Amino acid sequence: MRQRASPSDVGALSHAGRWRRLAFFAGSGATVGLAAFALESFFILRSGQGLLDYDQSGTARAAVAAARPALESLLLRIALAYAVAGAAVGAATGVLAEDATRTRRAFRLLWAADALAVCLLSAWAACIARPALFEDLDALRPVTGWVASHGAPWQPALVTAALFALHLPWSRRRARIAWRVAVAMSIVLVPRGRALSAAEQAHPPLVVLIGLDAFRPDRIEGGQRLAPNLEGFLRDAVRFDRAYTPLAQTEPAWAALLTASWPFRTGVRHPLTADSQRAPLPTFPATFAAAGYRTTFATDCSRFNWLGPLSGFETRVQPPRGALNFVLEKLRYRALGVFVANRLGSWWLPEIADNRALPGYHDPLGYARRLSDLLAREARSGPALFAFHDTTVHYPGDVVHPFYRRWPDAPLRMSYDLPGSGPIRSTGLERREHLYDELIAEADARLGILLDRLRAEGRYDDALIVVFSDHGDGFQPEFPSLVNAVPIHGVRLSDDENRVLLAVKPPADSGIATGRTVHDLVRLIDVAPTLLEASGLPLLPHASGASLMPLLRGEKLRPLRLYAETGYTHVAPDAFDPDHFSGGPRGLEAYQVMPGGAVFMSDRAHELALREKDVGAFDGRGWLIRSRRADGSPVTRCRGECSAGLAEWFDRITRPGAPEG
Repeated sequence: MRQRASPSDVGALSHAGRWRRLAFFAGSGATVGLAAFALESFFILRSGQGLLDYDQSGTARAAVAAARPALESLLLRIALAYAVAGAAVGAATGVLAEDATRTRRAFRLLWAADALAVCLLSAWAACIARPALFEDLDALRPVTGWVASHGAPWQPALVTAALFALHLPWSRRRARIAWRVAVAMSIVLVPRGRALSAAEQAHPPLVVLIGLDAFRPDRIEGGQRLAPNLEGFLRDAVRFDRAYTPLAQTEPAWAALLTASWPFRTGVRHPLTADSQRAPLPTFPATFAAAGYRTTFATDCSRFNWLGPLSGFETRVQPPRGALNFVLEKLRYRALGVFVANRLGSWWLPEIADNRALPGYHDPLGYARRLSDLLAREARSGPALFAFHDTTVHYPGDVVHPFYRRWPDAPLRMSYDLPGSGPIRSTGLERREHLYDELIAEADARLGILLDRLRAEGRYDDALIVVFSDHGDGFQPEFPSLVNAVPIHGVRLSDDENRVLLAVKPPADSGIATGRTVHDLVRLIDVAPTLLEASGLPLLPHASGASLMPLLRGEKLRPLRLYAETGYTHVAPDAFDPDHFSGGPRGLEAYQVMPGGAVFMSDRAHELALREKDVGAFDGRGWLIRSRRADGSPVTRCRGECSAGLAEWFDRITRPGAPEG
């Protein structure tokens, strides 16, 4: 006699069947995801930009060889990411299609249509948020341009909601519908909670440095309201409006900042300086670490400013160094860019999701929110020094939503060509400056996220906070032939390139009056002595910088002078002066790849870069500039009013074995 299954057995079988179907949906989606990864890999290799097929000679070949071990592991993780994303799409759309259909044929058609719709909606949302992900594809450029001009985040969200609503089975119980709606609403609307510190809690010392790469201070002086968060910070700080960097390029500027020393003392005279050229000078982060501070450095781009152990920071959160980072520029998996720019993607593929060097893959605002979590943890852990190098305004300079709406005619990302390498494109100088200003606004939004987090943690008032820029940027309007190559920094000694942002917010109980501007000439190398004195720590031995604490207290400080020099860029000095010596290589042949993957300027290119330099001194009234003519002979010129004392000071500090100062 056949026994009838009990209700509990039927429920168990039904439950097991649902799990089997869900596994089938997810497995099918994972298979399609892996197929998409394989297809994209094929097209990347076939396009001539594939990493393993990119350049079989010289520096590029060495870079690929050095990056290969890490690249193989990375490709496996990318493939797994495609599989997981495909599984998620397959499972979600499979469940939706199953509930909305009654026949197997209808289910299959609807499932495929739903999966395609979800992928297109995700790509639409990504294109609105980060148009640089697709902007470099010529076939999609009209679509990308239209989306950038007319798209808004609510549009794909609304279509997604409508798609979801169309699948709701009206025959089901209302409770099931309510549950789905509640889950969807929670994902979109529920805010992330943040633990606030008790107001009465005694806080350990906190020092925060936020460096805004390539941020020109004149952008907050023209009434444009590009940076409201920074302007609000300045009301709580003391601003130095005549601050200068000794070298207008990131790696040399940060080396000078960390050691309070001029570039000819640090040995870092251009980007990608070889380790053998660097002087092992003491740094202020090492002094803070020795005093019991947790020292942390973070950046979202390390191609031209990778900090190692000699920087003094115990914890360094940065993209990979050298060859792998340069090679990643060619690894343009578009579908990966759609779903990697989030917290999960940052955890699984930080080399891509947290890497500003990859336009379209990096969500700058999401990165700032994740970074604010790290800042909050460090602030709670004990005495802390936290430094962040924000590269928003630097190349590749891809602007995200909503900042690209400020000037709709501006390009969506920076582009550089060597002078004379092609015709001047329609991306004129004014449009390039508009893009630069949009990036200024984007960097300001990231600054606001970090400062707001400090306020939420109750640490803003008692923290010592410095906001600065490592250099400015030059658009060279008097050289129209360079319109394809700007903005450039490090090519000429000038206010556009060497004048920097510098503002110090002291702790609330310091007694220092804030909301004012100091007009004395100061230097980036003065930041380290200032932080050390303000924190009661010993100054760096043999440093060239001076503490600005007297100026912060409203007292007098002896007049300071600036030593400055040009760097090495893609534009040779003879583009500005035909009689200037220009002998350095401008391509890949200028660099060498070390066995561990580090990329350095070659010894020969280093020697030529030093000969190309302009070196000089500035006292606020005149620039004394020394350089070489094309025949190698030296030439000295003055721009402005150059006193005899300025030349004497320059000769004294640059004399071999001369004392610092």
